[in-house]
Amino acid sequence: MDSEYTLFIVDDAEVSRRLIVTAFGAIYTVESFESGAACLDRMTVKIPDIFLLDVDMPEMDGYTLCRQIKSHENCKGIPAIFISALDDLESRLEGYDAGGEDFIVKPYKLAELKQKIEVLRRLGEEKKALHRQMGESDILTSLVLSNLDEYSVLVKFLRSLNTCEGFSEGAEAVLTMLKGFNLEGVVQFRLPKLELTLNSAGEASPLESSVIRHVRSLGAIAGFNNRAVFNFERVSLLVNNMPISDPELCGRLRDHLAIAVETVEAKLVAMQTRQENSETKREIASLMQDLSSTIRLFGERYEDAHSRGLEKTRQLLDELDKEFVSVGMREVQEESIKEIIQSKVEQMVAIYDFSAETETTLNGLLMRLRKALARQM
Repeated sequence: MDSEYTLFIVDDAEVSRRLIVTAFGAIYTVESFESGAACLDRMTVKIPDIFLLDVDMPEMDGYTLCRQIKSHENCKGIPAIFISALDDLESRLEGYDAGGEDFIVKPYKLAELKQKIEVLRRLGEEKKALHRQMGESDILTSLVLSNLDEYSVLVKFLRSLNTCEGFSEGAEAVLTMLKGFNLEGVVQFRLPKLELTLNSAGEASPLESSVIRHVRSLGAIAGFNNRAVFNFERVSLLVNNMPISDPELCGRLRDHLAIAVETVEAKLVAMQTRQENSETKREIASLMQDLSSTIRLFGERYEDAHSRGLEKTRQLLDELDKEFVSVGMREVQEESIKEIIQSKVEQMVAIYDFSAETETTLNGLLMRLRKALARQM
């Protein structure tokens, strides 16, 4: 039992509270509350590591409770998981706006809830480690490009994107650009063997990833409230705080972001193609090694078979000599029969002796592969 990790479950249904206490009481320290007021009262004495908040509660619903929790300075970084019977985008966005980190839909499996708790726990530990390594605000401040105008931010981003070698580098460049525009958001890259979703703090929360999955179907560019989403096949960018109070600025930023995301899409295509070409080159190089080994092995096996064939021919002739003595044949007859056998054996060997031609063909193929690979390099 990890008694150091504490869960607060707030739900007006006693059965739901008892279920979670029973399921997780042996793993974590679990405290349950039938109302938001009771939870807030307990927080004056103890702060948990995670909140599980039912959405539909009388007097104070889960969203309102979460806002009050997050308004406390020492609770802003504590994750909250909403539990609701609703599974629509509006409910998830309201949970997102309230400050939640994840959203689970009733009825749910306890194993699913435990996995979500562990994910948020891991993310929390990683963020704490990151803040320790960064030594607070000096490095963060250096990332803010507020002294640059909008076009400078965009140009700087395009230059930095051009030098990016990895997918994580590209995502970080997008988030740095958002900082330069005084914006916040989430970016997601989607490739055949990779799905990467990041925010300014690092790996996105499960709820942010869930929202991205919903808004991917809204079209290339869409807006709702103060949010804007930019979608391409391999990349989505969700901006959470577009300056809608300034329509002119908002319009300019939307244009800049559209250009940036389309450029990212092109960059991802190029990076994916380069990665696939590298894999193809490695496969060709491996095939060439295998082919070279096969040619060498074939030659060795042929030489061995040829030597053993000659030895068998010699043994056959020796055995014939012995048989000729026993049957009393004349010497001229013996020599004639031996010549016939020797000739036929040599003819059979010649029929099956196409090793030189095969080796020449295989070596030709190997040479062509090497030239093709050299052109690719």
